[in-house]
This record gives sequence, structure tokens and C-alpha cells, in this order.
Amino acid sequence: MADIKHGRGKGLKDKTFFYTQPEMVKDLLNLIPFKEGDKVLDAGSGKNKVWFNNLPECVKKYECEIDDGCNFLNWDIPVDWVVGNPPFHLGNEFIQHSASICKVGFAFLLSIRSFNSLTPNRLEQLKQKGFYLSKIHIVNDKRWYGRYYFVIFTRDKNLFLTWKLKTY
Repeated sequence: MADIKHGRGKGLKDKTFFYTQPEMVKDLLNLIPFKEGDKVLDAGSGKNKVWFNNLPECVKKYECEIDDGCNFLNWDIPVDWVVGNPPFHLGNEFIQHSASICKVGFAFLLSIRSFNSLTPNRLEQLKQKGFYLSKIHIVNDKRWYGRYYFVIFTRDKNLFLTWKLKTY
């Protein structure tokens, strides 16, 4: 799938869109401490539904996809977990909204732009809602520019940084 957008002063530019690879999603979902019966929401399932389709069998799965008429930012039903790969320009909005609907935690794959949106003020807002950054896992995808950060927020106050020497 190609997404054509304007480059700065350079006219139209072809930018190819790459979905998150299933192998990466499976590895990342394995980092989340799901419990049997947890209600888990895929915040933006996309056409390929890679996160939704790879959630463990033991959880109750829900999904939002704006192209299917379900905007995550309008979701108001409490869930245990929210997961996914939000649109990079909406990373902070997805994080903040997750903190208002989650009981246990939320986990997102973020670009450096979204990761950089985790300012002290925004982290303090999450703390006030009872959520703390409990894990950062760094991944690579040769199709994407730069590093990507899988962040897990829970009500646990411990911080862990993990990585894998694996390129997807």
C-alpha cells in the first residue's frame, strides 16, 4: 500500500506504508503479563489485524479501527489492556486515552517521535492516573527508519529497559 504525501517544497513524494510484521508482534505481545480472561483492546487493528489476530487465546479480544467506523479515541468501555502500534502523530493521544480506560496497563510500539512525546509533564499526568512506564523494549525493522520502542505502562512503579539484538 502506498501513501502519497507532500514533501517540503519537493512536490509529491511516494511513501510506502509497512505494517508491523507478525513475528515482531508475537515477540512483543509475549512481553505483556496477560492473565486469563483479561479484556484486551487492539487500539487500531488496521486492515491486517496483526495485533488482534496474535493476541493470546486466554484473553477476551476487542478492536478499534477508524476505517471500520470505530475510533479508539472515542472508546469509553473499560478494558484491562490496550495494545498496538498507534499512528505516530497520535502516539501521545493514544497513551493518554489508554490511561483513562485501562484497569491494568497498556503497551504500544512507538516511533522516536512518539517516544519523545513522553515528557516529564505527560509522565506526571500518567502517574496521577496510576500508570508508570514499566518496560521499554527496543526493536529494529529494516523497512522502517530508526529504532522503535515498545513501551509498557502498568500500575507497577518499577522501570525495566530491555532489548533484543534482532532485526525484523
